[in-house]
Amino acid sequence: MKFCRRYLSPYQRRSMRTIEIMMGICIAVSILLQAILERHHPSLATRYGMAVLSIAPIIMTIILIARYLQGEKDEYLRNLVVESMLWGLGMVMVADSFFSYVDLHPAVVPFGSLSMDIFVIAATSTLEFKLWRNQ
Repeated sequence: MKFCRRYLSPYQRRSMRTIEIMMGICIAVSILLQAILERHHPSLATRYGMAVLSIAPIIMTIILIARYLQGEKDEYLRNLVVESMLWGLGMVMVADSFFSYVDLHPAVVPFGSLSMDIFVIAATSTLEFKLWRNQ
């Protein structure tokens, strides 16, 4: 939201900054856990712990987005955020369908670790583009 941040209310800026930070944490956790999996062979119990750790920031991000949408007064901007999230989920589904047939090395780079990354990039890019286009 770098293009249009000056047009946002303080509530919108604060909410977007918090959501962006949480999405960054999601990606950082994903990269960190993937690096651990590539270098070590953790036990099953450790893998379950890593799985819980990987979903915690995703759940928090969903809660933050839902809280933002609940408090957003501007119906148009609320619609843009929801539409951007749908585009992000759609891109994850497209990538998931594609990689389910061409997954060459599932033990090295499982697609699930890329899902949040694809969602974040697609959703934020869509929102940035729509806000920029509608200035």
